[in-house]
Amino acid sequence: MKKINFKYQVAAGVILIIAGTLALLSNYIKEKRDVVFSNMNLALSSINDTVTNNIDEKNQIIANENPEEESSSSTVNTDYAYEKYIGIIEINKINLYKGFYAKDSNLNNVKFNLYVLPESSYPDVEKGNLIIAGHSGNYNNSYFANLYKLSVDDTINIYYNNIKYIYKIYKIYDEEKTGTVRILRDREKTSLTLITCTKDDDYHQTVYIAELIEKE
Repeated sequence: MKKINFKYQVAAGVILIIAGTLALLSNYIKEKRDVVFSNMNLALSSINDTVTNNIDEKNQIIANENPEEESSSSTVNTDYAYEKYIGIIEINKINLYKGFYAKDSNLNNVKFNLYVLPESSYPDVEKGNLIIAGHSGNYNNSYFANLYKLSVDDTINIYYNNIKYIYKIYKIYDEEKTGTVRILRDREKTSLTLITCTKDDDYHQTVYIAELIEKE
């Protein structure tokens, strides 16, 4: 009887190990697929921008002109479909060139892409605030891994609707991880806010506030 029970225990253990391995492989493959998919979208978006100066009507978003509640939390969507980026963030100092999706896109998620928070305004809204969150660290989706190298007066470019918006950082500060983030900006300025985890710190996130200084 004991031998039979032992066999059942061994069989159950083997099944659990196999199931766990399959789950890990599934997550790994899904992550790799999304990284490749995201890079493909960036390449296709760049190609499309060189061919035409017009954005497809289905990809146009009307910016919210109401003052935003400037606190935030992240959600994750996991549906997949080709969709053109609505904008690109470029930070030459850290060799970052990455597209981002519209706020209402299923691809707008922090798990695999940069995340444009719902409270955001797009760059063409005067006195608005574009808020983008991204992961740091050493993973494939750690697009903001090198933000810690930025300093006050460094510049950030946002390409949106065929216009280059140039921002200059004027404030950098850390916030405790509580599920929300205080955005300490001047509401009389058109702003860009970047948020990521603080380097080598599991309990804080760093906020970078920049103001629009020029459009090209």
